[in-house]
Amino acid sequence: MPKNSVRLIDAFMIAILLVSVIHIGCSSRHLEQNPVERYYEESAPAHSLEQSKKNATEQSQKTVTSAKPKAMSIFTVIELEDLEHPTLATSIQLPYRVGTNNSVILSGEHAYLTTEKHLHVIDVSIPQRPSYLTSLAFPDKIGKVLAADDSLVVASEKKFYLVDVSQPLHPALESTGHLPQRNAIKDFDVLNDHLYVMGENDHLYIFYAPRGQARLVKAVELEKRWWLLSLKADGIGVKQVPQWTSNTFPTDLWAPDQRRFLQLHSIKQEKVRASSIFVVVEPTYDLLSFNVYRVDDHQVTSYTSHHNLEWQFREYLTATGQKTLTRRIPTRAYAVANGKMQEILPELSSETMDVEDKRLKQLMGPVTDFQISGDRLYIVTANGFFSITTIVHPYIIEIENMRDIEIMKERLSKWATAKVLSASLPPLLSATPLQTSRPISLAVGKGFAYVLATPEDSK
Repeated sequence: MPKNSVRLIDAFMIAILLVSVIHIGCSSRHLEQNPVERYYEESAPAHSLEQSKKNATEQSQKTVTSAKPKAMSIFTVIELEDLEHPTLATSIQLPYRVGTNNSVILSGEHAYLTTEKHLHVIDVSIPQRPSYLTSLAFPDKIGKVLAADDSLVVASEKKFYLVDVSQPLHPALESTGHLPQRNAIKDFDVLNDHLYVMGENDHLYIFYAPRGQARLVKAVELEKRWWLLSLKADGIGVKQVPQWTSNTFPTDLWAPDQRRFLQLHSIKQEKVRASSIFVVVEPTYDLLSFNVYRVDDHQVTSYTSHHNLEWQFREYLTATGQKTLTRRIPTRAYAVANGKMQEILPELSSETMDVEDKRLKQLMGPVTDFQISGDRLYIVTANGFFSITTIVHPYIIEIENMRDIEIMKERLSKWATAKVLSASLPPLLSATPLQTSRPISLAVGKGFAYVLATPEDSK
């Protein structure tokens, strides 16, 4: 064989050998790469990520890693054993973008939360050790989610989806609905087998929605100056309460054992939260609360409090003697990657804020969500504060006419100028700066609160 041919063969074999060595080295490096870090170099899974429900035991065995995934949403568990000193128990970072219309709710032993195009299921049977279970993808952007027995209602801009969660590990889309003429959805509520959907065309559409199907039974044109919507006894009759103009607050629309007022945005986009005995509305930065109770066999309507968070926070700092506040970090932190949870090391650095020289309203930011539980009000604000206050003030102000609230608001304004507003406000039980995040939605259960937030540096 010619020498030139031998040399060519030798060179060819050497080249093959070098390529093989390089390939083996690259494969080895890829396998050694941290799975959480590798996940964020790839696209997020598109549909139904699943994990075994053996949560508490498996999570305690997970290896702690120092990976710092780029979370697009954060689910935080707050322990409320000591209401004056809430504890950040756990946080889970999810690689899904969250928007201002998304929400978190509790149903049984599970928390359900929405991000832009996904519904996520988290097992909170052991709240201090929550377990991410699965995600369900939707064809368009979604927002609010509410529970109705073993079903969820999830809304997009022009559709609402009914999802079967009788098996939380395997959520299944049951049906899809929309408003007549496919009008845009402004807000919705679920109560007693009925779905109440407010359209952008100022109509309220009432659906009978048991067992995963929704049938339109009534459409109500909303008045121009309505404020609250309360159900009549049949469930499909609606009483519209005009803002500040009604001769008497509709005490007949309160029920001692059930919620009767719908939690729908008012015509001015004010949020409404209701229980069987309280209604709280958010006209601005502040919150107004109302309730009904019985005196000598008569129902009495009371305007219980004007919750001015800035003043309540100021009095809280004075009472506790605090001049600085530190953003807390959770005891445990997890990140979701490839459908699995992995424990990570929480950020060790913390921010200490000097509260003496700052405008407290700007420090806290506007209210983003609030919930009623018992006689307490739980509040999150845009700049990452979680606060607890009582709804009923020791000095309950009874009113006979809704116009008196305008007079009361004027008095409160004058009292604020005179620096005696604190005498008329229920005290904050606690004001806790959360980890660096911007809360979007809040759910409250027995002994725990759950917050859906977006990272502070997200756009």
